[in-house]
Amino acid sequence: MATAETVTEHGAPQPFSPGETGTLVETAAEHDVFPPFDSTTMRIGDLPVFIAGDASNRAPLLHEAADEGHIAGRNALEDAPNCYRRRTPLGIVFVDPGVAFVGQRHAELEDSAAVGEIDFAHQGRARAAQRNYGLMRIYASRSDARVLGAEMCVPAAEHMGHLLALAIEQNLTVFDLLRLPFYHPVLEEGMRSALRELARQLGGSGGSDLADCEGYRCEALD
Repeated sequence: MATAETVTEHGAPQPFSPGETGTLVETAAEHDVFPPFDSTTMRIGDLPVFIAGDASNRAPLLHEAADEGHIAGRNALEDAPNCYRRRTPLGIVFVDPGVAFVGQRHAELEDSAAVGEIDFAHQGRARAAQRNYGLMRIYASRSDARVLGAEMCVPAAEHMGHLLALAIEQNLTVFDLLRLPFYHPVLEEGMRSALRELARQLGGSGGSDLADCEGYRCEALD
């Protein structure tokens, strides 16, 4: 057992609070907070100063930091900063079962959003591999059936999180995803079960996962 005479605790800096005096950067440094910035340009306020990575504290993930450095670096060389569309949020924790979130999280959803849920306790491939534990929730818009986000603690979460991130990035709907192929037996069939639950709530599928002979009626897939 380790012992110590003194323990020093330092919490993460808090977001910048509007109304402080002084310049944005000076005030942020003085109060140990992060200055406000535009995540599409990485510009701090209206200053010719750009922020990225750990300095921004926006999303402490390597792929996000790389994008921020790309945006900040390019805009630092421009007379006027360009606006860049950010990628769909994606986070993964490499544990067993895996943990992942993609797109909007439950706390960020509007109350009207539809939720499809699957308990992996009874998922076929997971049972065969004796990994049948975990829960997945997928969120969709009730107005147009677009997939909004998902949260999960399930086997192969890192892979299904990527699949759903690609779907959200392409503005696919629940029905678009259900028309895509799912092999049997695979863990992704659990994701399909959650999508089917969403389809029952949203209606409009005609009771079939398959597209008719006119095609998928989705530009990204046809």
